Amino acid sequence: MIITRLKAKNQMTIPNEIVKRMNLKPDELFMVDVEDNYLKFIPVEVEPRYTPEELKAIDRVVIREKSKAKRVKTGKEFSDYIKKVVK
Repeated sequence: MIITRLKAKNQMTIPNEIVKRMNLKPDELFMVDVEDNYLKFIPVEVEPRYTPEELKAIDRVVIREKSKAKRVKTGKEFSDYIKKVVK
């Protein structure tokens, strides 16, 4: 068993032995859960919200529409608008 410390800003260092054993990488994301009296850290992968083509389209829209001050709500309305622009 390895002991680590909770720091002032609620940060905890994962000991190197565990990092190597779990093959963890810098900037890896974790889901944190409590089960009984245990903390569970589960590595997760996050899928990008937009494809590279959609991100390029967003850049084009920003440049083209910036002076027009067109408003599009975030979420589904924005996603639908970007999909139309990509086509």
